[in-house]
Amino acid sequence: MRKAKKLHVKETPDFLRSRARREAQYIGRHGWRPSQKDIQQLRNSRRDALAYLTLARAWKQAGFPLTAIKRIAGRIPTTRGERHGL
Repeated sequence: MRKAKKLHVKETPDFLRSRARREAQYIGRHGWRPSQKDIQQLRNSRRDALAYLTLARAWKQAGFPLTAIKRIAGRIPTTRGERHGL
């Protein structure tokens, strides 16, 4: 038997924004340990500025520093050496 294919939804900016608004309230539900779903959503939201800002605000309200949010999202390198070319 063939394995059933998963339906892939194209993530348009409108879809990212609506999902960001809906999920933003649940960012801090695990305290200082976000779920894998939250991290993946933050990384995917980088493609749309409004969705990224919505999620970044929610992460900030949950108590995460801005540099940690950017690092998790992949917007800045993880170590100082990489950032300065060392």
